Amino acid sequence: MPYCLKCYRVVCSPCEEIKPAPKTNFVVVATDDQLRRQSHLQRLAVATKALGLSRRKVPDWIADEIFSYEGMMLYVDGRDFLVSDNDIDAAFNDDGSFRWLSDFLDFANRTPQQAPQHRVLARLRLIDLAFRIAHPDRAYLIAK
Repeated sequence: MPYCLKCYRVVCSPCEEIKPAPKTNFVVVATDDQLRRQSHLQRLAVATKALGLSRRKVPDWIADEIFSYEGMMLYVDGRDFLVSDNDIDAAFNDDGSFRWLSDFLDFANRTPQQAPQHRVLARLRLIDLAFRIAHPDRAYLIAK
């Protein structure tokens, strides 16, 4: 009787080696509707505060996560989400002090009274994207 060299069972023909499917590394950026939810804003603030970074270090962390990511960043509809070298500074209006982040981090301790304005969605999207890359488990909880 023939034996399979892989599983050692009695077989008529040997087992085929099962190859794992190739990994596709991608992350989907948050939609405007997700980013405008007050609950999403607050969870994002809590997660950002938990990093323990100063407001001036948060943009560096965002850049490190996004630019070191080796996968694809996609919109929900499948289009590429591209981030250039200047996009992070531009999203924060080239304000080197990043004062807006201090106000944002305050939402970790208090509930926002209104939905985020459209003008800050680019900032929130970059913060959210960095979490989706660096901490997918935390990003899932944020997006709930």
